[in-house]
Amino acid sequence: MTNERSKDDSSENLLSDKSNEVIEKLGISYYEINNKFINLLEENQKIKQQYKNLEEKNHENLRLNLELNKRNQRILHLNSKLIKENEETIRINYELEEELQEKDIQFVKLQRYISNLEKQRNEKLKQLQQLEMMSQNLEKNLGILKLDEINENIIKTFKENNENFLSSFLNKDSEKSLSYSNIKVVVGLDFGTTHSGFSYCHVANKQDICSNEIWPGKVGKFKINTILRYDDEYDNVILWGAPALSKKPKHRNNKNNQDDERNKPVELFKLCLGNIDDYLRPKLPVDYKKAITDYLKEIGKVIKDTIATHWKINFFENVLLVFTVPAEYSEKDSAIIRECAYNANLINDKFSENLQFITAPEAAAIYCMENELRKCGLLNIGTTFMVVDCGGGTVDITTHKLVGNNPLQLKEVTDSIGDFCGSTFVDKEFIKFLRIKLGDRAINLLINYYYDEFQCLVQEFCKNIKMPFTGYGSEFNNYILDIKYIAPSLLQYVNEEIREKMKVNEWLIEINYEDVKCMFDPIIERIIYLIRAQLENSQECCSAMFLVGGFSESKYLQKRIKQEFHHMIRTLSVPDQFITAIAHGAVICGLSIKSNDHIISSEILKYTYADEMEEW
Repeated sequence: MTNERSKDDSSENLLSDKSNEVIEKLGISYYEINNKFINLLEENQKIKQQYKNLEEKNHENLRLNLELNKRNQRILHLNSKLIKENEETIRINYELEEELQEKDIQFVKLQRYISNLEKQRNEKLKQLQQLEMMSQNLEKNLGILKLDEINENIIKTFKENNENFLSSFLNKDSEKSLSYSNIKVVVGLDFGTTHSGFSYCHVANKQDICSNEIWPGKVGKFKINTILRYDDEYDNVILWGAPALSKKPKHRNNKNNQDDERNKPVELFKLCLGNIDDYLRPKLPVDYKKAITDYLKEIGKVIKDTIATHWKINFFENVLLVFTVPAEYSEKDSAIIRECAYNANLINDKFSENLQFITAPEAAAIYCMENELRKCGLLNIGTTFMVVDCGGGTVDITTHKLVGNNPLQLKEVTDSIGDFCGSTFVDKEFIKFLRIKLGDRAINLLINYYYDEFQCLVQEFCKNIKMPFTGYGSEFNNYILDIKYIAPSLLQYVNEEIREKMKVNEWLIEINYEDVKCMFDPIIERIIYLIRAQLENSQECCSAMFLVGGFSESKYLQKRIKQEFHHMIRTLSVPDQFITAIAHGAVICGLSIKSNDHIISSEILKYTYADEMEEW
């Protein structure tokens, strides 16, 4: 019993010890949990404080943001107001510029009017002097007849008086116009949309008209590209003409390279003049007047050097410049060209009479009259002929009749007609073709960032496809355009669908006969429409048609025109000097101004030295 009790006591003690141990552990755990809870409470308090602080900061930020928004709204309002004021200033400035140009035009008209009045007064004075001489001679003759006897001395005196009168009468036009008495050389400048050139002649040798064929970077061509390349700031011209096209992009693989975009050539700036739709006007990085001025300055250097090489004369005093302009140009357009020529240092007085204008088709008509009509045996009074001037930007058509032969004299039968359908618009059709093949986005990015490569594509088309195209399918071989070689930057811009197709074709585009024909036909159809309209407007029978200008070299254009009009016009011809015909004709016109020979009736022409004063 005693042992059993002892065992029970021992068990109870053991349980008691274990319970105490468990309780102790629980107490410690409870303590630790409480500590953690206290820590969590402290952390929670800190977080709450931080949250409160963040809320306060957020409220402050919202307040600041609201204040900034209000300020921004005020700034936007001010900015909008400034933009409107700036637009209004630009509008006023534009209107003032328009008014100034209009005043310049009116001033030129007034000068011409005064000049014409002076000429008319001088002519009237000469006529009065001649009438007075005739009256005096008649009185002398009547006095002689009243004499009873007439001896040999009286007859001799009568003969002398008669000879003196005849000499004075025949010399009435021997004096040159004072304003042109110092002219030694005449220069005809054909300032074109895509190409330009000039011809020149000394007044002492009118049959020896020369056309320049020596240019910076190119020799043996009568015309040079109408194109410029500027420095990065577009302040100074670094290249012009053919060399401006030859520069390649520096970094072909850098799509973000803005240097290529800034250095792209500036071209087609002449299309900013004339009544052309806005979508056809080129987007230029410089003002078009600056581009025209800079180009005239560069080609003017060649003109001055050429003249100085041949003759030691004063350029501003002894040279008459005759500029050709499209038939559709207004007086405002011609006034802008005059202003640019003055700023280009081609004349030393903005209103100098040493700069004259003639329309390109009129200049071509003068050339054809002097050369082609004679060659065709049509140099007869009453012959009516048409000149189709096919240039890079425009096609201008005039119809003239030969009305005099001593000197040769033309009269314009009907108003000239023209449109923007020159050779560059065939190039535009080619670009449309590329857009279909490669996508608008790819072509636009190529133009923006790698314009030189874009130009290489156009040049490749012009050289190997456009100019050789005759319109005969049997003569045409499909042309392979290697995009990867000519314009490698295009590869990065095409979309995935086009990329897969082009990879299969190794980035080669095959251009067939129908493709090229479709590029030409819309433009040629427009030219044919213009010719047909001109024939319908003219009441005269047209004996001959002459195609001049760079685009007239196209065999396909020649073929289509002959097909359409061979049954209506006996002679359809492209002059041997179709490239220089316009500049050559401008020189002939200038020589006639110098010698007072009115080649074309003054009442017909828009831009000649003998313009009448329009009503104010």
